[in-house]
Amino acid sequence: MADTYRYHPAEFPEPLVQVKHITATFDITEERVGVSAETTFLVRTDKLSEIVLNARDLEIQSIRQNTRPVHYIYENDLITVTLQRPLSRGAEFKLVTYTICHPTSHILEGIYFDVTPPGLPRTMITQCQQWGFQRMAPCLDDMRAKCTWTTTIIADSRYTNLISNGNVIRERMRYDETRDTITYQNNEPMPPYLFFLGVGTWDTFSRDFIYPDGKTVRLGLLAPKDSDPSSAKNALGIMADCILWTYLYTGPERYESIDLRNEIYRLCKVRDALAREAEPAELEEAIDPVQRQISALMKRLVCGYQYPYEVYREIAMQNSDFGGMENTGNTTIIASRIMPDMEITDASYEYLIGVKQHEFYHNLNGSSVTGDTPFSIWLNEAVTVMIEDEYLAFLFGTEYVRLQNILQMYTPGTGTFSLDTGVVAMPIEPSGFNDPNDLISSVTYVKAPEFTRMIETMLGKRAFAWALDLYHKRFAGKNASPRDWLHAMEDVGRTDFSFMADRWLKQTGYPIVSASAKYDAENDVAEIFVSQKIPSGKNPWIFPFTGRLINDKGEIVAEFIKKIDSERLTFQVPCTGAFSFAVWNLNHAAYLRMETTASDDELYLQLKYDTDIVVTFLTHCTLFEREMVKLCRDEAAEVSPRLVDEYIGLLSNAAVMERVGALPLTLFESVSDPEYMYSYTKLYEAKRRFMSAVASSHRDRLHVLLSAYSSSPAKTNSPAKLARIFKTRSVKNLILSLLATLDTPDIHAMLKERYEKAVCATDRMAALSLYLSSSAQDRITMLEAELARAKDNPIAFENFTAAVSTTSSPDTVLYLKTIEASSAFDPEQAGVSRALYLRFSQNRKISIETAAGREFLESSILRLAPVNEYVTTGMLSAFSHVNRYADEVKLPLVSILENLRDTIDESKAPSVHRTILQILGKIS
Repeated sequence: MADTYRYHPAEFPEPLVQVKHITATFDITEERVGVSAETTFLVRTDKLSEIVLNARDLEIQSIRQNTRPVHYIYENDLITVTLQRPLSRGAEFKLVTYTICHPTSHILEGIYFDVTPPGLPRTMITQCQQWGFQRMAPCLDDMRAKCTWTTTIIADSRYTNLISNGNVIRERMRYDETRDTITYQNNEPMPPYLFFLGVGTWDTFSRDFIYPDGKTVRLGLLAPKDSDPSSAKNALGIMADCILWTYLYTGPERYESIDLRNEIYRLCKVRDALAREAEPAELEEAIDPVQRQISALMKRLVCGYQYPYEVYREIAMQNSDFGGMENTGNTTIIASRIMPDMEITDASYEYLIGVKQHEFYHNLNGSSVTGDTPFSIWLNEAVTVMIEDEYLAFLFGTEYVRLQNILQMYTPGTGTFSLDTGVVAMPIEPSGFNDPNDLISSVTYVKAPEFTRMIETMLGKRAFAWALDLYHKRFAGKNASPRDWLHAMEDVGRTDFSFMADRWLKQTGYPIVSASAKYDAENDVAEIFVSQKIPSGKNPWIFPFTGRLINDKGEIVAEFIKKIDSERLTFQVPCTGAFSFAVWNLNHAAYLRMETTASDDELYLQLKYDTDIVVTFLTHCTLFEREMVKLCRDEAAEVSPRLVDEYIGLLSNAAVMERVGALPLTLFESVSDPEYMYSYTKLYEAKRRFMSAVASSHRDRLHVLLSAYSSSPAKTNSPAKLARIFKTRSVKNLILSLLATLDTPDIHAMLKERYEKAVCATDRMAALSLYLSSSAQDRITMLEAELARAKDNPIAFENFTAAVSTTSSPDTVLYLKTIEASSAFDPEQAGVSRALYLRFSQNRKISIETAAGREFLESSILRLAPVNEYVTTGMLSAFSHVNRYADEVKLPLVSILENLRDTIDESKAPSVHRTILQILGKIS
């Protein structure tokens, strides 16, 4: 399979030169962008006669070495420059290039056109991850080409903002009659993929952020035109909170002096409130008493990362393959997630908070310390995701965030456990890739963080914090490889992780583990037996295995953590008495799936006494999976009253719902039984039968609960209060989904009323989706009404499209064709393409198990492939398990793949074409 990849590790040797500095001038018009770039190189080899630069779709006007023209050959996206004379190690030389590029609105790499307010010059922004800078100027487009930068922009004077990395060294001034110019200096070494340039018309909002030690950073928010100032103020507040939390609650001593950190955090909030109310001339006097308290407390504290620049901006981008991008000092975030809005859903609001924290932390983990090749992207992301999750846990609760992690792993079809077994599954560090965007996947953002969490579990949280700080200090301003990161972990923990890392980074899949325990009363120990299934040709996984033994009174008699490094292992742990059941993989400490032979009675006993919310949820999943298999095998079988009562009991547990919302009540349409594992329609119907049984037998109780959870919350910007609102709303809409399975006229009326009276996007989309999935006769009328309401608001339209794509109706394809035909739908806009095409492809009971769905899936891929390869490649995940589908599904899908192979031009969509070839090559 490696031979079919376009890029391999061997194609990323150590560069023969070091890039010292780039001075670039961008002369920008809507017709073309002229770039004059002077790059200073340092020779790192014994003799250098030529240098190879990356350059894609550029018009080369001139290339000079110092002041003299040089000979060059430009082919296959590479420029080979013959130097004037061979140079020896340590010599410096400069190349000066002048090139022209032409922005487009659908190639979302390099410099491109973003959505522009009417009557204004076209907004242009850059996306340089991973190889975007070479679309603007010849360069060594390598993560190791970290250098300092001087960037001058010349652009239309009507633009409100001319932005690039670093600090302003020459203020904006008139360049000619119609254009202005500005110059930025970035003295922190930065690779080309983190370069950013933006010229456009934004509403600009700002505020000062004051660190506890008094250092001030100017925060800027470049929001879409005509944005609500109060929403922008809220967004800046979230940004400031992320930065404060990062400073106070990360770093080597983050787990020490927690009460002191909490008090400083509180005092900073008091100080900032005083600052907001004070007049500029009175600011220092207003905040001084509180600042002196903070300063006194700070003397006893070691803190985490502090931002080194004068200004930190977030910039709204309407069209992007990514939700956010950590361009040094200039984070770009998709406009629908950059600030609160009446049309934003609760899930999107949580994403908004998380992405701000995520991208800010990349200033340390990604910008200051940068991976060495694209094969290291996972490390930049894995550690950053861990920090993001810890910040979200600070706001929303640890259990809530961990359950969200679990859903990312276990969700059928799109979860990492599913994707990790597909025909084109890639390990964390693959043997190759077709496009760097292939590496921006759930393996990188979900599985890789689980690997780094396992390292943390084995080291312990305090040691991991010290090791991470050592890594960041050791490689500050430099590049680092995953092995460098592991060495930092090993240096602190005095543990060899090389074998463990090799298994997890190079193998696809995950361990499937069985465990049992036996009590030895004579010696007060429990003997633990652990085994893992190892696919042919793979090595045993190495992982931390945690467990707890509990007696029939709910008392813990043994608890342990053990490193598992073989196919089978038996060991003993101290045990204070006989136990009734065992709980394995506490808090899902290891990325594995447990096999259990426990009886239903044992599992229900575990639900009664165990307090680990993650394990409890997975125990529910096991019981529900057994029920699903029963219902799939026998369509006349009665739904288990015991399981229904357990489910309604959990739903009625107000304390649990307050802590984690409806997450532990998630019902997966999946089973491990091979006979039904990929029968999506049958699984959906079995789940619906269970939900209907809950609704039928507890209808009155559900209406009481619905009323209790339907009170209108007071408006708030407080994350703690928002957390409670979001969790409450999730329970309310789960109850609504249960009642909707009754599919009766009174339920239709209730759904319609809730849609029409909804005061937030989450409630409106929940009611809409359920109504469109019902048998109500006026479904199309509601669809058309929401389309008319949403079409002029990009956020509302994207939410609407996403909700419709996941409906479960014979008319789902008709719904989507209606949206597709709307003037509001533009496939060049990545957000709506993701919402319609990608989400529909994941709706597999329709997209692959119905003829209409397969036809629409095929036409969608053909339409989108030349426009957006990233989203299209994601759609191909629908074919991941094609070998396991029944012939009546598999054979039409193979025909579709063959037609896609023959129709899609490899030169226009190389990554899509190669992925199709890989899938076809795996079909048996």
